[in-house]
Amino acid sequence: MNTIQKLPKLPIFRDEETHKYYCEKSDKWLKWSTTAVCSELTEEAKLNIERTKDIWQPRGETVHSCLEQKMLGSDDIDMGEYKEWAIPLFELELFTHFEPMGIEYMMSNPEKDLGGQLDLIGYDTKAKKVRLIDLKTKGVSAIKNDFKKRTGWREPYRTDKQLGCYIEMLKLNCDLEPDLCNTIWAYKGKCMLNEDQPVQRCKDAWQEAWEKFEAKQEVF
Repeated sequence: MNTIQKLPKLPIFRDEETHKYYCEKSDKWLKWSTTAVCSELTEEAKLNIERTKDIWQPRGETVHSCLEQKMLGSDDIDMGEYKEWAIPLFELELFTHFEPMGIEYMMSNPEKDLGGQLDLIGYDTKAKKVRLIDLKTKGVSAIKNDFKKRTGWREPYRTDKQLGCYIEMLKLNCDLEPDLCNTIWAYKGKCMLNEDQPVQRCKDAWQEAWEKFEAKQEVF
């Protein structure tokens, strides 16, 4: 039987108010985050999202915390108002053959002045592959938009570039590259695991996103 190696704790932390990362090894606050680089939202769209923060933020934080507690082996998980999101997530078939290696794992890339936090990475004992996983939560209204009677479920958007950033930082910090990537979409009463996202596709998407972001900074 293989022993699954847990990822080591890295010398980095995040200020939750400013969402900024501090790299203790470099002794500096990092200028950028994965979210900041990957976002392509207009200022108007950002304002619209900010207006509903009181709805999506507690849902996202609670469901992420529930998954973290589950992966750490807790049997007493406080799901608050989000039991209908958390239970279907716990019941994913993937988690019957999944051994976590890192949960809510913070990393940095000081050269790019960048910090980020992946949701979950672990070993799929059935596929015999390391999977890097991102978790997204969706509101009640999203069910109508994302599930159609004729065509079934449609993934809201691709998370390739975000996962590509984590792949780069995993290699830099832990000398590890996952075999596959996935995104889990948690809805009220439903949970969907997307089709495997190839690692190279994610790396390419991240490289493109970083180059766009870097070019934009040079303009300003």
